[in-house]
Amino acid sequence: MRPPRQIPLVLSLALALTPSLALAQSSPGAAPAPAEAAPAPAKAAPRAPAATGAPRAGDAGQLQAPSQRPAPARKPARKPKQEDAPPDTGRPLATFPGFRVLPTGGSRVFVQIHGGKVDVSESKAEGRLVYRMKGTGAIQTNRFPLVTAFFPTPVTRVQLVAQGDDLDMVIDLRAPSAATYRVIETEQGSVLQVDFPPAVPEPRAAPPAAGPPERAAPRSLSQPPEGDGGGAAEL
Repeated sequence: MRPPRQIPLVLSLALALTPSLALAQSSPGAAPAPAEAAPAPAKAAPRAPAATGAPRAGDAGQLQAPSQRPAPARKPARKPKQEDAPPDTGRPLATFPGFRVLPTGGSRVFVQIHGGKVDVSESKAEGRLVYRMKGTGAIQTNRFPLVTAFFPTPVTRVQLVAQGDDLDMVIDLRAPSAATYRVIETEQGSVLQVDFPPAVPEPRAAPPAAGPPERAAPRSLSQPPEGDGGGAAEL
C-alpha cells in the first residue's frame, strides 16, 4: 500500500515552522513584561463610636421613639360667681361679725366696716334685732351665720344679709333683751357694737316634794277556831 500523501506534507510544515518558533523564544524583546504590583488596599476610615442611646441607621425600623407623656391639660380658670365678685371700688365693706362675752357677764356683737362712715338704723321684731348699714356691702364668705347659742347670752345667731345696696346685721334672740348699740369711728372706718345685759338663767323646775313615808299596815294574828286542840298561831 502507498503511504498517504498528507503525511509528508504535515512533516514538511512542521520542519519549516520549528526554526521560527525557536527564534521567537530566544529574542530578548519578546520577554513578557513583569506584572504590575497590585495597589495596596486603602485603609478604612476609623468609625466614630455611636452616641449612647442614639439609634443606628440600620436599626431605624426596629427602634421605637421613646415614650413621652402628654402634657396635662390645663383646666380653664373658674369664672367668679356674681355673689363672689367684690363690691364696687370705694364702697364700704363689712367684715365677718364677731361676738364677745364681757367681764360684767354681758355679751357684745360687733362688726367692723372699712371704707368710710356709715349710717346705721335699728329695727326690732319678736325674737330679732336688725341693724341696717346704708350703702355697705360684704363678700359672700362674710355672710355665713355666726352661731352663739352655746354661750351664756340671749343671742343665738348673727348673720349679715344683703338688702340691695344696703347690708343688714340680723341678730336672733332666745328671749327679749334690752340691747343698746353705738357706732365708733376709727382710722380704718367704723365699728358697730351691740351690747346685751347678762342673760337671766332659765328657772329650773323643782322636783316634786316627797310626802311622808307610808307606814306598813299592821298584821293581825289569826286565832284558831274554838274547840280546836290548841294549835299554833299563823302570821
